Amino acid sequence: MPQRSSLRFWFALAWMALVIGWAWWEYSHYSGLYRWLAEWQIAKWGGYEQVWTAAIPACILMIPAFRVLRERELLNQASLIAGDDPVPILRRVRTGMLVCGVILTLAATGAYFYSQQLPDPSGPRTTVDLAALGDAAPPIDSATFASAVPDTDRALQRDEAFRSRSADIDHQTIYVPVVAKGAAKDAPVRFFIDRASYAFTDSGEAPRTNIFLADHMQGVLVENGLPADVVAAFEKQGVTIASPHYLMTTNSVGGRQNYYIVAALGGFIAFILFLLSAIQSVSIARARRRAA
Repeated sequence: MPQRSSLRFWFALAWMALVIGWAWWEYSHYSGLYRWLAEWQIAKWGGYEQVWTAAIPACILMIPAFRVLRERELLNQASLIAGDDPVPILRRVRTGMLVCGVILTLAATGAYFYSQQLPDPSGPRTTVDLAALGDAAPPIDSATFASAVPDTDRALQRDEAFRSRSADIDHQTIYVPVVAKGAAKDAPVRFFIDRASYAFTDSGEAPRTNIFLADHMQGVLVENGLPADVVAAFEKQGVTIASPHYLMTTNSVGGRQNYYIVAALGGFIAFILFLLSAIQSVSIARARRRAA
């Protein structure tokens, strides 16, 4: 019975890891069930919740694993009530938390150091002349477009709403195709630029107007930098996107944002696990003192 319980426990952990990996894949690639749920929300309300659209199906699929973990916890409690030595159980739990914490720490550290190899707006700018560039790949760097025309007729806007105690804040990000001067309109689009603005909707002020002028066509070029849902929305509008495409983002951290998010989340969860393992060490020491 204990061996079967242990096997079920490891199967439950493997299933949770598999579901989390699947949810992250669909979220990052805007595919499968995640895409279907997102497009259903967009059709019904005009937008969708990015995090909950991935988290809710993942939590539902992990319910069987949660039940197995709960059953194991009940077995451990019964073992303690029966007077068995609690130290081995507590040590196994602590070991599991430490292993997970180390893995997350390595992932967070790797994400951060990799992000530092990517360009950000603080670096020297390279001029990318779209007319002269032709089909060649541009430098992935802080850059300024030249001989470029923003195609605002095919612009795409993405809205997000944030709640605060004082007001609702709407965040609009506008993605605009950028083409070389004289380029054919029906050619696949290789370059895009984004602009973001904030406005307090409760104040009655109109959202900030995003203007795309020649001297504002600067930022950090990110290869295949469009979010997957934005790619899908452009394709629905009939915009053919080249592969690879390049996004000139005006985000203050350039193309490092996703890696910063991974580093922050991984580091925070690892910190919590290390803190819990320290508390578990205190419990182990107390159990040993009682046994002595």
